Amino acid sequence: MIISEDVLDELVFSAGTTRANKANSYVENGNVNITKVVYEDKDNFVIRSKVRGHGEIYNVYLQVDEGEISNLSCTCEDYYSHYGTCKHILATALEFDKNENYVRIFSGENTNKIINITDYSKSKKEEKYRNFKQLINTFHPASKKEENETRSVVPSHNVKIEPILIYNSYLKTLKLEAKIGNTQMYKIKNFTEFYDRMQNKEDYRYGAKLEFIHDKEMFDEQSIPLLEFILKYSEIIKYANERTDTYSYYAKPMEERYIKISNTGMDDLFEVLQNREVLFQKDGIDNKVLFLKQEPDIKFNVKENGTNEYILKPNFDIYNYEIINGRNNIYFKQGQYIYQCSENFKQTTLKLLQVFRNNFTNEIVFPKEEMSQLFSIVFPKLKEKIETADLKQEEIEKYIPKELSVKVFLDFNELNFITAEIKFVYDEYEFNPFLEETIDIPRDIAKEDEVLEMFRKTGFMIDAKNAILVLTNEDAIFDFLEKDIETYMKKFEVLATDNFKQREIRNPKIGTLGVRIENNLLNIDLSNVDFEIDELKEIMNKYHLRKKYHRLKDGSFLNLDKNDTLDFIESISEGMDINYKELEKGQVRLPVYRGLYLDRLLETFKNTNITKNEEYQDLVNKIENRNFNQNIIMPQNLNADLRSYQKVGYEWLEVLDSYKFGGILADDMGLRKNHSNNFCNIKICAK
Repeated sequence: MIISEDVLDELVFSAGTTRANKANSYVENGNVNITKVVYEDKDNFVIRSKVRGHGEIYNVYLQVDEGEISNLSCTCEDYYSHYGTCKHILATALEFDKNENYVRIFSGENTNKIINITDYSKSKKEEKYRNFKQLINTFHPASKKEENETRSVVPSHNVKIEPILIYNSYLKTLKLEAKIGNTQMYKIKNFTEFYDRMQNKEDYRYGAKLEFIHDKEMFDEQSIPLLEFILKYSEIIKYANERTDTYSYYAKPMEERYIKISNTGMDDLFEVLQNREVLFQKDGIDNKVLFLKQEPDIKFNVKENGTNEYILKPNFDIYNYEIINGRNNIYFKQGQYIYQCSENFKQTTLKLLQVFRNNFTNEIVFPKEEMSQLFSIVFPKLKEKIETADLKQEEIEKYIPKELSVKVFLDFNELNFITAEIKFVYDEYEFNPFLEETIDIPRDIAKEDEVLEMFRKTGFMIDAKNAILVLTNEDAIFDFLEKDIETYMKKFEVLATDNFKQREIRNPKIGTLGVRIENNLLNIDLSNVDFEIDELKEIMNKYHLRKKYHRLKDGSFLNLDKNDTLDFIESISEGMDINYKELEKGQVRLPVYRGLYLDRLLETFKNTNITKNEEYQDLVNKIENRNFNQNIIMPQNLNADLRSYQKVGYEWLEVLDSYKFGGILADDMGLRKNHSNNFCNIKICAK
């Protein structure tokens, strides 16, 4: 036997009975043609072959290092679907192991031994009882002694993890395998089992030269980020498969021998492998790739092709790259590098490359009269990528557009819609893009389209008859005036008519609010508001509904965001039971006893000039600050000596009475009403 029995067992077990029987028939029928062998011993070799099946020829690659299957691939659909041992790979191994010529060359034996699949069934039985044997060995004194004498314990911070990336260019899929070790590397055969070992800090033996307790402290510093990545995605596989087993009979479990890289996984993987060189296998061919956070140096050269033609060519083979999609970035594999690229690269350079690839060509030919199209539409987006050094500079000057600037003239029409007249400007030349006229200058069509798209997204529509843009939606008009116009002013030269400027968004405000006591009534002056008072009811109804704005009859807008003025009006109307009809008169009259409530409201009203007449201020001071008139005379028929706090109580009732307020002398005020024969009859007012 020139292949390790363990390797053959693993291949047969991975393939399954059906594939194994088919592989045997391929060997017996002579369908396997081994094309290359690199052989060191039964634990270290490489085999390449061609296997004929169903009228097709499939290319097979099998690599074994230190008794571990380190790499295998086949060009058949079965391999692409599950990345496991297919019948062609197994047939290759069986042919190599039984072929007399190879046996004689590599082992010196002359044997006619035929490999039978049933010979491998005993490995499954041994696997079945492996845990029991481990149990016995764990507690057997002799075994323990032998174990301690022979096992290789790896020092802390010395275990390394090496990634292996396997890319399928047919299915456009990427998967990650990994090797672990120190002086000798071993393949991680099952990622969920590896995850469990790390969680349980298990002491596990991979082979003769690797055994350690699975703790992060055991890994070298460079391996920690990759270890974290593997644990994260191994956990996802583990719990996804557990739910599959529990809840779905038909669901296919996730493969545990490798990690299939998703879009999000690719972004995470790049962060782990950035600036590292790792093994990358594409369709069975191994290379090293370096992960770089930059864009590839791709150029497109314009050259003359005779008298009236030009050629556009990239500076590399358009078939020699692969695109791997991440969630937030795209990854461009070219040669020995994987570049992390921006969305702009995707929308410009990559789009142009796809035109070449989709048409199976390395050059694009175009006539001289179309040169202006190239420089107007393509060149502005790819200025740094298109090289024109081979052209006569005086020739291309005629085609390269000048810098585009934009003028916008804003107004409101008779329907209170915003109108925008646009002028595109190239140096001294300016024109309206909606008028049909011959423009004999090189134009930046790409940028012009971006400008028009900006207006379209805002909500503007074309009024072809008047060659202007019109914004008709009321919400869009408000948003434009509130915030969008700032963006337009930064990008363009914006000119507005006086009519437009008068329609700016205003915040409801009362310039001056007057409060006075007049004829024993509170008089509140609300006439000095900066909007039409007769629209107050509609404004307040929208404010209750938390609308963003109210459009006044003159077409201007009131911003109904949180506002002190509207809060004050709302409090007066609800707290004092005043309807909007009264408020719209601009003068509100209230009983004087409402004065204290009004004063509380005015304390929160910060952005308005408030005037109070002397009588109102005196009222508030006396009641709020107990600033009573010290000349108040006690009733002559009072037969009692009042204490100070009893005098205060009496004076308080006198003040309330003078302003026609109601007052009650309560039991718990401490005025000793029941301890004086006459005091309890002093005064009870309820007017």
